[in-house]
Amino acid sequence: MKKLFLAAAVSVAFGVPQAFAQANNFAGFSVAANANFITSNLELGASEIGSVKVGDSSDQVSLQGAYGFPVSDKLVVGVGATYTLGDAKLASLNLGEMSANIEGKDLYSIYLEPGYAVSPTTLVYAKLAYLSMKGELSVSGDGVLGSRNFKGTGIGFGVRTFLSKNVFLQAEFTKASYDNEVAFEAVGFKPTATTGTVGIGYQF
Repeated sequence: MKKLFLAAAVSVAFGVPQAFAQANNFAGFSVAANANFITSNLELGASEIGSVKVGDSSDQVSLQGAYGFPVSDKLVVGVGATYTLGDAKLASLNLGEMSANIEGKDLYSIYLEPGYAVSPTTLVYAKLAYLSMKGELSVSGDGVLGSRNFKGTGIGFGVRTFLSKNVFLQAEFTKASYDNEVAFEAVGFKPTATTGTVGIGYQF
């Protein structure tokens, strides 16, 4: 009985941490800087004019902080947040001598990221995110006419791989959809976006 108890204790002490060894490579706190390539569309709608879609594209940089929790040998659940530096171009309109631009400012996300370790150094993951930004309309000659706060959701997938013990690269594809907001003589604004991301990070 004593030998059986000793064997069980050794198994708990050494077996359990090793059971999560692969997932543990992606566990804990990490930070990253990402380059984002954004293609945006904006649906404008009003009862008098129907609806029309306009769009634009932009390149931005975002900062990311996350924490990963291992739940099995290969499964990791991450939670994190991102904040985009600079503005995203949502749409641009050229109407003769007048031009109008709609930009997204103060973009941030809070996300849940379940992942699967396909090897000790590579993780594939899905992402579900809560999104927020301020949409701002400006017109040539008149400056900023107004703004609205937009909330939305994002879904995506990506891959993360370590270059060394702590440094990793990641690539990601996401689709975002924001709620419709009504402004400016009852015109509805509904932004959507597709984003490709590449980044470099550090796992503590």
